[in-house]
Amino acid sequence: MSAKYIIGIDLGTTNSVLAYAPLDADQPRLELLPIPQLVAAATTESRSGLPSFLYLRRVARGCRRGARFALAEAREFAVGEYARRQAAEMPDRTVAAAKSWLCHSSVDRHQPILPWNAPAPSDKRDSPIFADTKIGTVLKRSRR
Repeated sequence: MSAKYIIGIDLGTTNSVLAYAPLDADQPRLELLPIPQLVAAATTESRSGLPSFLYLRRVARGCRRGARFALAEAREFAVGEYARRQAAEMPDRTVAAAKSWLCHSSVDRHQPILPWNAPAPSDKRDSPIFADTKIGTVLKRSRR
């Protein structure tokens, strides 16, 4: 099986995008791949860019897991536009710029240190590696 497309990935600190171009075209044209993401509670839309934000929600006792996040079924997090919006309302539950922590020399990127501004001890933190992995998972699910 031979490849039909070339794919480019921009894993940005603030936004991430996917682009592709057919290999057999005389004049290849770069196209952005739509990325389905949660944009509001129980509302998903495909957008050309994915805000590199991770919202770590708290599950209240007695609530069905995933009831609020249509795209995140049984997960306790959301990635993308909804997560970016939550940064203003819930900064202690929102991870921004996780990628920049991967090369920070004074922190262990494997430790659950994010969100950085979360009060200690926090019931919900994530490591920079896992935060970026969750963002990558949303990109991976994007298809044309």
